[in-house]
Amino acid sequence: MEQPRKKIAIVTGAARGIGQATARRFHADGYQVVAVDILEATQSRDTSSYEFIRSDVADEGSVKHLVDQVGTKYGQIDVLANIAGVVLVKPLTQTDWSEFQRIVNINLGGIFLLLKHVLPVMQKQKRGAVVNMGSVSGHVGQVDHSLYGATKAAVIGLCHGLAWEMAPYNIRINSVSPGSVDTPMLRADIEIESKATAKPFAEVRKIREAEQALGRWALPDEIAAAIAFLASDEASFITGTDLLVDGGWVAR
Repeated sequence: MEQPRKKIAIVTGAARGIGQATARRFHADGYQVVAVDILEATQSRDTSSYEFIRSDVADEGSVKHLVDQVGTKYGQIDVLANIAGVVLVKPLTQTDWSEFQRIVNINLGGIFLLLKHVLPVMQKQKRGAVVNMGSVSGHVGQVDHSLYGATKAAVIGLCHGLAWEMAPYNIRINSVSPGSVDTPMLRADIEIESKATAKPFAEVRKIREAEQALGRWALPDEIAAAIAFLASDEASFITGTDLLVDGGWVAR
């Protein structure tokens, strides 16, 4: 008897942090994972676990080539997890136009480009699940994070509208908004704050951990679990939703 084909999941930002944890989680759940990042593959994974394709999510030619590769090789795309993103910790009045363009092009533009090229594949299949990366910063204000928060709020809004557009094709569109997660990105963020305030890294971390009701940072695997749930059949009646995984931050 022919074995059922594995579901195909594309995970962007898979070289480290939440993206890496998400790729590993999908692999553990039995998906054929296509891990995507602009960083080199050697920084990202156990080479036996899943396929790695180097791609720039903010470049349409690169994204189109990626999706064409996956479509040609596997003939289907069942899940898209848009995790790639960057943070900018800076007062708005000190932010350059080039910095504005970079964070918007990656955090919002990268998701737009993956959606633009993956959704037609899913529409032909009449099925699919997309999980985009929001943030608690898209829900609450944070000093020196105005542009970052704006891009994440835009991602959440994009999910709301697109969920209705894609519903007739049985494609679900959701987002996950983490609070503070122990990743290289957050550690770099804390290093900047530590230097700006002349406080030790450990002290700044303790302050930021206290912003969560649970009193700690999340692990990347905890966010990956939420992403895997929204992508799964167990979430078959969930679309247009942003799932907060923030340790109670917004509930304060």
